[in-house]
Amino acid sequence: MYGSAVPFALATRQRRRSGTTPAIVGALTDLVLAAGLGAIRATHGSIGERHVEGPLPTLAIVIALAAPGIVALIGVAIDRPVLFGAAGIACLPLAIVSIAAVPIWLAGALFMIAFVRATSTQRSLSLLGGLVLVGFQVPILVGLWILITETHQFTYNFPGGSEGGEYFTPGNAVICIVIVTLDIFVVTLLARLSPPPRA
Repeated sequence: MYGSAVPFALATRQRRRSGTTPAIVGALTDLVLAAGLGAIRATHGSIGERHVEGPLPTLAIVIALAAPGIVALIGVAIDRPVLFGAAGIACLPLAIVSIAAVPIWLAGALFMIAFVRATSTQRSLSLLGGLVLVGFQVPILVGLWILITETHQFTYNFPGGSEGGEYFTPGNAVICIVIVTLDIFVVTLLARLSPPPRA
């Protein structure tokens, strides 16, 4: 029983597509960064801001930042390296969220390395693959644009004083979450329907 399991494990490891390791490392980097920025925003915002926003805007930002990592892991699971490239391209503009998000470029570089390695024997992408590669980032940016630019003013009174400023609305946060979630679903479906590259 154990004797047959060892060759199976070795064969599975040998069949793993080139580029898988940097894709996984990039995904973990991205997910940790998204979670860390979410935790910082949730705990370091002002009392008034947290009161009027609630958790949804922070959750929307986390999901948008984590989307490339999620898609890259899906690419590993369904053997579609085009999702590595899509994740890498999407990471570049996501640093606009905050200066603290600039390390997402490291994840993006890892995704692009994974994409190049995994598709080195492929001459060109299919039409569906090309749509996935260039289109994945667009809905994420649209969702973030709606969240970040459509702000409202608030005034919060508390014993001894008050504070005011701009805040992200929960309604726009829901729109952002829905857009990004649908984007992940659609690019996964398109990638799944596209032909896999040569092993």
